[in-house]
Amino acid sequence: MLLGARIFVAVAFTILGATFIATTGALYYEFGYQAKSDAWISLATFYSHLFIFFPLFGVLALVAFYVPSCVFVDMYWRHVSWGKLRFTLGLLLVAAISVGAGWGLGGGQLRSIWEVKPEVLAEDPGDPPGCNSAQQSCLRVPVMTALSDVVARSKARAGMSQFVRNCEPDPLIETPPEQLSRRYCFATQTLVDAATCCQAQKQFGLAIRNMFEPEANRSLMVKVHKALLPFKIFFLLVVFLIAPLLAIRRRGIAENYGPWIIKIERGVLVGAVAMLFFPIMNLAFLQSSGLLYGTALDSVYRSISWPLMLTFGGWALLLLFFFFRDVDKDIETVARIAGVVGSALAVTKYQLIVDYAVRFMGSGASITTLGIIAALVGIAFLAIVLQPKLKRSKAKEVQEALETGS
Repeated sequence: MLLGARIFVAVAFTILGATFIATTGALYYEFGYQAKSDAWISLATFYSHLFIFFPLFGVLALVAFYVPSCVFVDMYWRHVSWGKLRFTLGLLLVAAISVGAGWGLGGGQLRSIWEVKPEVLAEDPGDPPGCNSAQQSCLRVPVMTALSDVVARSKARAGMSQFVRNCEPDPLIETPPEQLSRRYCFATQTLVDAATCCQAQKQFGLAIRNMFEPEANRSLMVKVHKALLPFKIFFLLVVFLIAPLLAIRRRGIAENYGPWIIKIERGVLVGAVAMLFFPIMNLAFLQSSGLLYGTALDSVYRSISWPLMLTFGGWALLLLFFFFRDVDKDIETVARIAGVVGSALAVTKYQLIVDYAVRFMGSGASITTLGIIAALVGIAFLAIVLQPKLKRSKAKEVQEALETGS
């Protein structure tokens, strides 16, 4: 491969990885170091799809897709008709979409807790003020009190879905019994029916929005997130596009990059598995968000979450079935079995998966569980980095097998 292709990808991926780490670093700096508080840990786990996924699984995906991306760049630069022009125009288009989407996300009535300065959050008295005392019940408890409650209870049990109330029931159907049953509401910290909890959750979300409105109340994280979000979107788009294009041009890869074929396949496999944690952690966040905000308030991100998750799930499944074939039968078998089993579990045990995601990778995650996840990511990292290229004789066999279709 061209040295220039490897340098280009290395620089681009290093920048992306740095932005992933910088986002979580900024959260720690403002809500941990400056505020002299451990609230940043609660925020990081509650919004794990943003502050945990990218520094861990996102960086792992970058490492996993490094060689495939180098091959992609080199192939378009040297072996594809009009490849240089197509690559350049495609790169500019993806960059433009990333910037536009980055500036467009974040609209609606929902504002994230970390978008408000920690000192403003600390002064939130609840509604009515001082209601967190034993003498007066709350229409809405203070924001950080509610967040701490969600985090603490998520650590103690695997399964918070029963506390997410339906705040938009069908008006053409008689009120179901579960809407009238009294359950714990995190916005009030009392047992109430669905309507009362939904009203409190709505007030909770509007309170954060009202705190956010004055420019002076907005956190440093708002600026950091807005500046770095396009990089995250760019990463998601690049990963989403490169892998299928490599699968389409598989024969050309075998002909021109035979010694790298196993390293490419293993990188794509690990990268695909790493990317599957994005929709899972996103679902965990949506469940935790439903505990505090309810389901009635409008959000651009919430509205696109389901299409995004279904798209990435389908992407990973198609990749497992169509990329891994003919070259390494062991990888092919493992990939397809994993795809079938994973799909079956996702359909039949969807809620259970989300509940456990909240417990171990979402608001209920502890330092121990995050440490275990980081260790597993480190092992996967070493498996990719230490994986050698094929010897030329083996690469020749791979090329001949692909050409004959055997």
